[in-house]
Amino acid sequence: MFSLVLALLVAQTPAPAGETEVKGLVVMVSRNEGLTPIEAVTLADRLSKALQNARMPVTMDPVEAITQLGTQRSPEDCQGKPECFAQLGRHLGVAAVVTIDSSKVFDDLPMRISLIETREGRVLFKRSYTVSALRPTELDSAFQSASQELKMAGTGVPGLEELTDTPRASSGAKLSPSSVPGGNALTQPMPVPVTVTRVGAGVAGAAAVTFLVLGWVQASRLQDERVPGVSAWTYEQAKALRSSANTRFALSGVFAGVSGALLVTSFVLPTEPAAAK
Repeated sequence: MFSLVLALLVAQTPAPAGETEVKGLVVMVSRNEGLTPIEAVTLADRLSKALQNARMPVTMDPVEAITQLGTQRSPEDCQGKPECFAQLGRHLGVAAVVTIDSSKVFDDLPMRISLIETREGRVLFKRSYTVSALRPTELDSAFQSASQELKMAGTGVPGLEELTDTPRASSGAKLSPSSVPGGNALTQPMPVPVTVTRVGAGVAGAAAVTFLVLGWVQASRLQDERVPGVSAWTYEQAKALRSSANTRFALSGVFAGVSGALLVTSFVLPTEPAAAK
């Protein structure tokens, strides 16, 4: 009887934390410079989706992971230390963590992507990529390439077996170009040449109007009289005023021409190709 009770107790005793089965992976942002927090999370979400498309077992999306970790366990507090990310991964119950270290330098987007297994904290993969922040097709291509390399690096790691069915939809909040304010620079194509030319046309047009008004004001001052029939200006002063007014009229004409040329050009320039869906 005692043996039977002991056997039942052993069977109901939970396994130690170190022996708990862990499966899947999650993407975390390790560091970001020059990006807004929403842009950084959007970047991680795009990589997470690329991993899902590559049949990698993504357990949860980055937003869900941050929510489960809470404010006391922020990935950015790890300061790039693999053992810290491994600990966060163990807390989430995943077999591996993919970290993305990103920054924004003008229009370039340098990134370093790493794969860390959570059991021992080993770094299985680390590679740097640089793409244009204004071309989402380059970003998607880099993430597709990284996903294949991460898949090969994770081969043989327990809990990172390739999916054989349709990737499950994460229960966390979804990020999309329409639902994430401020993330358009990383999610949607930007017709930068057209935008720049039209803004330039507006600025040049405003400058043309400004110089036209200034020239007209100076020209009208030539009509000032000290007494009826006697000009308020000497010959040299009047000559200088006329020269200054003519200069402003000339500048107004130049800026008006530039404005018209830019405006016409903006309707000729091609826009960015639409990102593949």
